[in-house]
This record gives sequence, structure tokens and C-alpha cells, in this order.
Amino acid sequence: MFTAIFQHQVGYLAACALTALVLGGAVWALARRLGNPRGVWWAGLAFAVTGVLGVTFMDASRAGGTCVLNHQLAEPFHTTQGLWNLAMTVPVGVLALLAVRRPLPVLVGVVVLPLAIEFTQATVDGLGRVCDSSDAMMNIIGGLTGFAVTAVLLATRRWLDWKGGVRGALIASAVFLLLGAGVARPMLVFTNVDGTGLSDASSDQKRAVETVVKEAFGDRYDVGQVYEQPCGDTSCKHVIFNLHSREAGRTDAFGNGSLSWPDKKHLSVLLEDSDHLTVMGYPVAGAKTPSTAQDAYGVAQAYAQQHYPWAEDATARRTDAVGDKAPLGWITNWRWTRKGVLMPRMLDVQVDRSGHVSQIDVTIGPTRVDLPKAELDAPQAERAVSKAIAARLHANGAVGAPFRPDAFALKAVEQDGTWTPHWLVSVVWSTKGAGGASQGRQPGETYHVNALSGQVFDDGDVPVTAG
Repeated sequence: MFTAIFQHQVGYLAACALTALVLGGAVWALARRLGNPRGVWWAGLAFAVTGVLGVTFMDASRAGGTCVLNHQLAEPFHTTQGLWNLAMTVPVGVLALLAVRRPLPVLVGVVVLPLAIEFTQATVDGLGRVCDSSDAMMNIIGGLTGFAVTAVLLATRRWLDWKGGVRGALIASAVFLLLGAGVARPMLVFTNVDGTGLSDASSDQKRAVETVVKEAFGDRYDVGQVYEQPCGDTSCKHVIFNLHSREAGRTDAFGNGSLSWPDKKHLSVLLEDSDHLTVMGYPVAGAKTPSTAQDAYGVAQAYAQQHYPWAEDATARRTDAVGDKAPLGWITNWRWTRKGVLMPRMLDVQVDRSGHVSQIDVTIGPTRVDLPKAELDAPQAERAVSKAIAARLHANGAVGAPFRPDAFALKAVEQDGTWTPHWLVSVVWSTKGAGGASQGRQPGETYHVNALSGQVFDDGDVPVTAG
């Protein structure tokens, strides 16, 4: 998935460019050795494909096994993300036909490559990203555009072998169709949405971002690019943004965040995302380098007092290490409860090993809400989630790994202007290795269940039916 912040990954993109040049040179040398007169075009194709793969798998992580099907087919043409996805595969279509000169094999390759990329993003750990039908569609259109323009130019000069490779291309197409239907589809869970891409933020949204960033960090960072992104099946939106360091000579350093819209009640900012400390960490006045959870709590408490003093009246505070031996530091949570139910207000502050704030998550909401009594208990909520997940897997023809739901808290949730109790249910998936041996458990989503009606919602607040 081509993100809005790709251009700031200077080191990674430089490595990709170097790799593409090396591979392109190797392909050119091989073509020359084999006597192929189109070695330059083959080298260009190797360079272009390497670049596409490098950008596509940037910031990859664990695969989620889910693909998003966007029903708004025109939407990607109006978003920055969609247009980039289209543009980056145009050279692939151009160079592939210049190198091969056989239209049908090239046509098959231009279509299959984006589909294979999205499938890999959904299923391969370490290369996982968001599998999105809009990305594949725009990649395919970009490749076809380059293919079509080049085909017209070459056809006028009669430089195309229209019959070449037809049989192989047809066989390959049949094989890919069978693999898609028989292998790929059962491995994936499909989520239907209306709109997934990025669009330019409005002036009101940009002002709102500047306001919340100033509250959280003062004047330490510059707000970079700001985009609007829909949530999915729900009517809400997120305003996502980049933050840049104002430190001289370090303007390439950046963080990112999101603000819920239009309520502006939820702010999440990630300044550092690894154990490699950067200039983006926010220094807290008077704070010392922490070595224990208690020290980190002192730093987080000082930060909260300076920027979110309302956290003082929280009914519960807790500081935990992030990872074994706290390689990413410690995170402190402030929570409000009433009659055993979590209230909507929350504050999370993560402090890195140097004593700088590396991440915050702020939810503005009431600290006291009158709720009707929950009619579902925890086991009933867990069974509801199990049925909903099983129904979703069955509807998509997928066979999922074993999972375990765990209802761990009741929380007040506002829907359509009414506050109701919802069970929060974490879903942990079992992973298996060769021979079916268990390799442990993989963290999954947090579902929530209306404790009055039993309606299940996934972690994107999308209703999930049990059949």
C-alpha cells in the first residue's frame, strides 16, 4: 500500500534504488551475454519492478489475513494514495512490452503482479500490509495504461509479435485463476467497505490538527501533510498527519498521528516506533532518564501535569514495560471507572529509555455516565464473538486458525447519541508451524459486544452478524 509518508523514508528508499540499480545492471549484463538486443529495456523493467516491490512492502509487518474490498470504484481516482498507486506501475507496463514485444504475456503479467502483491501483503508475515482492492485496481490500471500507450507506438512500426507466447499466456492465466479460487481465496477474509483512500484535508481539519498538536507538544514540531481517511463501513473519518522536527539539520525526522473527525475526541501520535531513539522523542521538562517503571511513571506523570492536567482525577493508573526488559520503554495508562465500568475518557503515555515521550493516545470523554444494567455476562459476550467470527469466516469461504475470545472489561460506548455498556473482547489466534505444531498465540483484534442487544462489532466498529 502506497502511504502518504513514503517520501520521508530516505534511507530505505536509497537502499531500494541501489538494489534496483544493481539488479538492473545484472539483467542488462545477462541480456547482453545472451545476445538479446533489448537488454536496456529488460534492465529498465527489472529496475521498475524492484522499485514497485520496495515501495509496496515498505514498513511491512505481521500479515493480517484480511483483504478490504472497496465498493467505491471511483474513489481512488480522487485520492493521493490512489493516484500514486496508478502512477508507479505505468513504467512497468511500458518497459515490459518494450522488452518482451509479446502483448498477451505482458498483459497477463501486468494484471497478476498487483494481485500477487496484495495477496502477499495479506498472508506473509514480515511483508504484511493492508491488502486493499483499490490498490490492486489502481496498480493494474497504471500497468495497462503504460501497456496500451506502448502497444500503439510499437504496432505502428510493426514491432509486436501478436501471436508470440499466446499458448503459454493462456495456460498461465488458467493456472492463476485456479490458484486464486482454490488456494488464495480460502486463505483470506474479505471486508467490504465503501471508501478506503486518502484525500486532502479541509482547512478546518488542518486547524484542528494544529490545535491538538500544540496542546500535546507545544511548538516543538511542525505539522506536515494532512489527509482525511474514512473509517470503513461507518460514517466516521480520521484526519491523519505527519509531524517534523524543528531541530536544525534534522527536518527529515518525522512522526505521524491521527485525529478522529468530526468529534475530535481521539488523538493518537507516534513519535518513535522502535528501540532506536530519535530526535522526535518529546523531552519532558525536569525529567531524568528512567531505569524502572516507577521512574517512567514519574516522567509520564510530569508530562500529563503539563499537557493534560485533567488526568489527575483518574481512578486508576498503571505503568507497564513495553516488551521484555522494556526495550521500547514503559507505557502509563490513566483510566476512569464507575461501578466497575470503564468510562470513555483515557490517556496513554509511552516513555522511551531516554526519558522522552515516544507515543500518546488521548480520548476525551465523560468520566461519569449513567448506564442501564448489562444483560449479557462475560461468557455470553465471548460466545457471541465466537459465533460472529465463525460466520464471517464461513461467509468468505475461509478456514481460520483456532482462536480464543476473552471478555476482559465493560466499557461505556456511545452509539447514536445513547450510552450503553459494551463488553470488550480480545481475540487471540493460535499459530501453527509445519505438521500442525502449535507455535504460540498471535495477538488479534479487540471486538466489542453491546451488553444489551448482543450485537457484535469488530475493532473498526463495523457490525458483525452471526449468520
